[in-house]
Amino acid sequence: MIRNYLKIAFRNLFKNKLYSLINIGGLGLGMAVSFMLLLYVYNEFTFDKFYPNDDRIYSVLRNQPADGEIQTSGSISSPVAGAMLNDLPEIEQAARTNWHDDHLFKYGEKSINIPMLSADPSILDIFSYEFVRGNKNTAFKELSSIVLTEKGAKTIFGNEDPMGKTVKIDNSRSVTVTGVIKDLPPNSSRKFQALGSWAMLEADSPWMKTNTNWGNFSLRTYVLVKEGANMPRLNAKLAGLIHKYNPEDKENKLILSQFSRGHLYGEFKNGVSVGGQIAYVRLFLVLAIGILLIACINFMNLSTARSENRAREVGVRKVVGASRVSLVWQFMGESLLMSFISFMVALLIMHVSIGFFNGMTHKNLSIPYGLSYFWIAGLGVTLITGIISGSYPSLFLSSFRPVKVLKGINNAGKATLRPRQVLVTLQFVFATGLILSTILIYKQLNYIKNLPTGYNKDGLVEISQVGKIYDQFESFRNDAIASGAVTEASSTSNTITTDGGSSWGIKWPGQLPGEEKLPISQMVTTYHFTKTFDVKVLEGRDFDIGRPSDSTAIMLNESAVKLMRLKEPLGTIVFWQGANRTVVGVVKDFIWGRASEPIKPAIIGFMKGWAGTASLRLNKNMSVSNALAKLETVYKKYNAEYPFDYKFVDELYDEKFSNEQLLGKLTNSFTVLAIVISCLGLFGLASFSAEQRRKEIGIRKVLGASTRNLWFNLSKEFVVLVAIGFVVGAAFSVYFMGQWLQNYTYRTGMSVWVFAATIFISLAVTLVTVSWQAIKAAVTNPVKNLRSE
Repeated sequence: MIRNYLKIAFRNLFKNKLYSLINIGGLGLGMAVSFMLLLYVYNEFTFDKFYPNDDRIYSVLRNQPADGEIQTSGSISSPVAGAMLNDLPEIEQAARTNWHDDHLFKYGEKSINIPMLSADPSILDIFSYEFVRGNKNTAFKELSSIVLTEKGAKTIFGNEDPMGKTVKIDNSRSVTVTGVIKDLPPNSSRKFQALGSWAMLEADSPWMKTNTNWGNFSLRTYVLVKEGANMPRLNAKLAGLIHKYNPEDKENKLILSQFSRGHLYGEFKNGVSVGGQIAYVRLFLVLAIGILLIACINFMNLSTARSENRAREVGVRKVVGASRVSLVWQFMGESLLMSFISFMVALLIMHVSIGFFNGMTHKNLSIPYGLSYFWIAGLGVTLITGIISGSYPSLFLSSFRPVKVLKGINNAGKATLRPRQVLVTLQFVFATGLILSTILIYKQLNYIKNLPTGYNKDGLVEISQVGKIYDQFESFRNDAIASGAVTEASSTSNTITTDGGSSWGIKWPGQLPGEEKLPISQMVTTYHFTKTFDVKVLEGRDFDIGRPSDSTAIMLNESAVKLMRLKEPLGTIVFWQGANRTVVGVVKDFIWGRASEPIKPAIIGFMKGWAGTASLRLNKNMSVSNALAKLETVYKKYNAEYPFDYKFVDELYDEKFSNEQLLGKLTNSFTVLAIVISCLGLFGLASFSAEQRRKEIGIRKVLGASTRNLWFNLSKEFVVLVAIGFVVGAAFSVYFMGQWLQNYTYRTGMSVWVFAATIFISLAVTLVTVSWQAIKAAVTNPVKNLRSE
């Protein structure tokens, strides 16, 4: 029996090659895209969740009132870790870390930059890093010790055994490799390849060793809580820890947040987690389910569209004794067979396109062929897809009455047309929503990307101030300008594309009570700031190398002047960074942090020794490649052993919109896919409708109807379905996209042309899809449609 069913199933597949190809291909394409999206979603949901003590690892965060709101930060002061271990018995381990950064590692003749993190030895217990060489008990026994990841060891030593070998860091500290740990998975927020001890960091940075200032929030702290700890009670006890040891600070409150939630729930508002990346992950999950559902709907529509050709087969089978149950099993089996073939097609499509998908999402996903859960999940989805997709066609086909179908009479089509119309309308609700959302996402992305930045990011490059560039920046700048490669350069504490931090305890004339506790963004520089970045000076001037008094000078942005209510800011004395400073200039506001947020008040202060980034404006009269080549020559004069690594500021600026760009790319791709699959559904419905109305078409043609009239008569019902789908889909999109746009201070509007473009695209695609079937039916000889036998 089963063998006979399979033979019939394959016979029907090969008999209707075009429809089988469209049916299997459409479902396979939908499954492939859905599976890749589910891989992405799974990767995000398992981010940082691979540590054995995941449920007990917490990040220490800090809440601080600012400008009427509570700001949450992961920057913690050095004494916090020790105080937590001393005061809170629920804390099993605590570790301080710095912010990982690239450092020069030299071994023999090889010099290479790799990311390095420094931390307390307890970090090895908290995160349970797996050692492949050495062990955690002796890894940091000596001060000049370092632990490498497998990738870090491979990068530095190649195939050599790294254990016990000596390398030099930043041309100053010689260290010995005392351990190698397994590489962390790609879905890890910790990207270091070298791990140094806190003792070594303190030895090389004396200010760190004496850093007992509770108000210097510049580090990160992680803890491992004891099993069974009452977290609400622990957070309540932790809140006042800073105030206990620093009575003057009544504002900063500490909280614990589970480390593995940081990736998806890293956005805080008024001290409470309100989401973050999870919003995009949920959206992609909805997209995955939606794409799979419209593929199933398309499968059902195309299957029933061809059912008329099998009506007599059903009648004959029923006459010779086949029960409805056996027919249901037969057609359900055919559906499952096609679904399984579609699954194979989906695997092939995934294998071919996973690289493209990774490039789009900036991930390193792979198809886990060797994992049983992948096959269980994949085959489970295939089984469910086959049952859902085949349920309606099997019940529909098995309901035919043999007496009528053998006489050539079958009115079931009219009864089934309405639910099929509903299904196609649902497809276009989804497709319309995607079209409208895609247009709005790109409109918003272009809007915020084209906002005036307040500085000129074109032709601007950044390099890290390492080696002699740190100590001899002015000489390096002069040589770079003399080479013709650059026209100006400036040394700053951090990149201009990212808000590098804030300071408080700032005092100014006319200050209201409590305003000294407000955090104000800060950037530290020396000279040439405004000319390098092409920032407009509204009042006063930039720091002048010929004025020694500028060593205690600052500049303010417009927002800072407004915050301080300074009518005549020039010459105002502002207490900042432990000293009185004189305001010598006011600059126009520039976008520093997130473009979705209002521009914050900022102080640009003169101070030597805070250098971290050198920004250089390339000579616009020289080709970029030539300018960079000349700049590298100058760079090597000062740092012969350091690789010449540079970044374009416009590219760094664009990274601010990585989530929006990813969302735009994915919705754009899936919109096209949804339209294609919906068109297949329309094709099936048009084919089905044309078959059901073939006698009506024949009669109309005999009575004188033209091909154009027949085309219009067949097409108008589909235009109505698309119009309904547009109205419903637009309503959903307006609501959800309106909520999404609320996340932006600067946002675009929902212009009329957006809706006009959406309905135009939908109607154009519909008419192109339906017209082929409509015209085909209209030009068919009426004699063929009207004959009874």
